[in-house]
Amino acid sequence: MDYTASVERPADILAAPAGAAPAPARRPHLLEPFPASIVLALIFTAGGLVELLTRGGVPAGYRDDGPALIVLTVLSGLTLALLWWSPLVSLIAAVALLGAQALAGYEFTVAAVGVVIVASFATVAFDHWKRAVVAGFVVAAGVVVVLIELPEVPWQAALATWASLSVLWVVAVVIRIYRGSIERAERRAALFAADREARAREAVAEERTRMARELHDSVGHALNVVVLHAGAARRIIDKKPELAREALDSIETAGRQALGDIERMLGILRAPDEEASRDVTPGMGQLETLCGQVREAGLPVELIVVGEVRELPASLDLTAYRIVQESLTNTLKHAGKTRATVTVTYEEAALAIEVLDDGRGVAPAKAGGGRGLLGMRERVATFRGELEAGPREEGGFGVRARLPLGAGDGPR
Repeated sequence: MDYTASVERPADILAAPAGAAPAPARRPHLLEPFPASIVLALIFTAGGLVELLTRGGVPAGYRDDGPALIVLTVLSGLTLALLWWSPLVSLIAAVALLGAQALAGYEFTVAAVGVVIVASFATVAFDHWKRAVVAGFVVAAGVVVVLIELPEVPWQAALATWASLSVLWVVAVVIRIYRGSIERAERRAALFAADREARAREAVAEERTRMARELHDSVGHALNVVVLHAGAARRIIDKKPELAREALDSIETAGRQALGDIERMLGILRAPDEEASRDVTPGMGQLETLCGQVREAGLPVELIVVGEVRELPASLDLTAYRIVQESLTNTLKHAGKTRATVTVTYEEAALAIEVLDDGRGVAPAKAGGGRGLLGMRERVATFRGELEAGPREEGGFGVRARLPLGAGDGPR
């Protein structure tokens, strides 16, 4: 297991969209999990051997240093090589070898104690939180065994040991919490960036559609003018050449105007990023994926679907999805520490959406002033639906939308 991974390793929140910022630079090679584990193992192994070669006589009540102690010291240092795979396994092995030194009657080495400290710190700070809890029991059991086997243990020494381990644990927990907050902030930032980019792509698609209609209308009109004037000029060119010349002038003007419109529109429509047009339009079928992304960003979301799920018209499907997306995005931005519930009800003649949270909400005066809520109101108004958005009496914020289903909007 990679102990430098996140506290609870997340899957990729979102696929990297086109034009996204480049990934951060990789860490130096020695800071990668495997090389770092090997280096630590070599350092503590060498340190333990140097300690055995340089320390003085053995205090009363302990066995003389021997080959068994050397083997235990070397094995203790080498347990750190397992950190890249599983910090908890490394800690268990280190505690067991330290306890073996005490049970064998040796004066345990400082290097062995250091190995236990490093392994316990790595487990609490970087491993899964359940393994961190197990690590606490493992270290506690190892300390009890070692203290019992020592010939004489002053209470001051025992108290100092517990205090040192407690400080170590607190520091590791603080680092763990800090890393977790950084990761949640990064997930939120990624979610917001993806939301902004999706909206930008949608706006571009809508603008392209509008321009395509405008191009069709302008060029179609110009071609009609050309056809009509050309026919008239052909019929009167012999009898009334002056009128025919005027018709040709009109043809030239209409043709130039049409060419100008075509060049202007095509210049806008030629986008370097063609992948945007190939993106799958989101809909209610991707609602669980959206909720999963929001959960990974730090907001617990419960999705409830009531009624028989049916296929919706593409425009209404997109509108319903955007309402839920905007509501959850606003909750992430403004509600603070909270939970959210998304309820989608497939009624006989309408689709009802309810997004509720129990956060701090917003002031009533500001409840309807955001661009996101205005966008939702515009979307709902397009389908002659109903939208209610504002603070709840019991606390938090609520968004309720009801989108009617026309005669042709039922199951296909």
